[in-house]
Amino acid sequence: MSTDQSTPDPTRVLLARQHLPWWILGFVFLGIVAYVGYEYLPWIVFGLFAYYVARPVTRRLEPRVGSTTLAAVATLLGIVVPFVVFFAAFLLVALGQFANALSGVPVQAIVDQLPLQIPALPTTPEDAYQTVVVLVQEPSVQAAVGALTGTLGAIGATLFNLFLSILLAFFLLVSDRRLAAWFEAEIFDEEGLATDYFRGVDAGLKSVYFGYTMTIFAIMILTAVIYTVFNAFAPGTLTIPSVVLLAVITGLFTLVPLVGRSIVYFFIAALLAIQAVSTDSTLLWYPVVFLLLMTVAFDNVVRTYIRPYLSGRMFATALVMFAFLLGPALFSWYGIFLGPLLLVAIVVFMQRILPILAHPERERPPVSSSTLDEYAEQPRREPSPPSDQEREGGSPG
Repeated sequence: MSTDQSTPDPTRVLLARQHLPWWILGFVFLGIVAYVGYEYLPWIVFGLFAYYVARPVTRRLEPRVGSTTLAAVATLLGIVVPFVVFFAAFLLVALGQFANALSGVPVQAIVDQLPLQIPALPTTPEDAYQTVVVLVQEPSVQAAVGALTGTLGAIGATLFNLFLSILLAFFLLVSDRRLAAWFEAEIFDEEGLATDYFRGVDAGLKSVYFGYTMTIFAIMILTAVIYTVFNAFAPGTLTIPSVVLLAVITGLFTLVPLVGRSIVYFFIAALLAIQAVSTDSTLLWYPVVFLLLMTVAFDNVVRTYIRPYLSGRMFATALVMFAFLLGPALFSWYGIFLGPLLLVAIVVFMQRILPILAHPERERPPVSSSTLDEYAEQPRREPSPPSDQEREGGSPG
């Protein structure tokens, strides 16, 4: 009996021993990359989100400007940076309103109630110097200064990490096609199963990230217009305060499943009802009309037309809902980006990889972007009759 099949090839064994140190070094590098990725996971996920939001715009601008780099810079400066500027402006407005609220507060009366023994507010440079000395020597003030320093440090670290996320998005916008071509040529086969899987993940992330972001922007703009129209036709002195701010909050609350926007609608209706009760109780019909129009008419338009056309139909709505619901609950604030990413990775695996693993003898299905619901609704194909060759030779195996 021959033992050639049980004897390992000496050449392959020698090559394996020669490559063993490189494999060990490769796993060490992989561990380093995994550690860095874990430490910066929130900002890496946010960078991926910014990349998928900016990529469609970059691809549209690239033929017009003639450069991928210029298109990426223009897109990031036109999309990501305005986000940051908007939130900074929002904080400044909030601080201004807080300062206006404090303008009518009797400061001297509050100072008299403080544990610090300051007889009066300083009016000369010498008094101001003595006041600063007294404040610095107070333990409570030192603790407050320490808390303020920690807060400023946290803000600085957040801005730095946000800058890293923008750099990651810029790098991907400029080099994504070269990276994909290299992986297909050197690591995965162009028609291989891994390439098929990652293409599906890429299409899914584009649908979820870009589609839902555009949906939020559309809802912000539409609700700002609707709230302004309500103010224009409001009876008496009823008015919706801070229309733009409430419109932005309405758009952001779209990410909260089921009751997201309804929370804002009920809050606005409550404000209108309080105004009606304090002025003329016969105007209570107006907040009821507002609530019915927003919850019945406008939300149905969003669910029927806006969200399907902008967000796409690659995934069932229930799956996306659970991704946005469980993501922040499990992974903190960045779960709103990590949850959809995990959703896409798992669903695409179940669509394209799991059937092949369960039935290796089946023919590999063609690449498609249909949802699980659409796949289930497709009629099952009847098996084709056997050919003459199969009748003569019988079934294989």
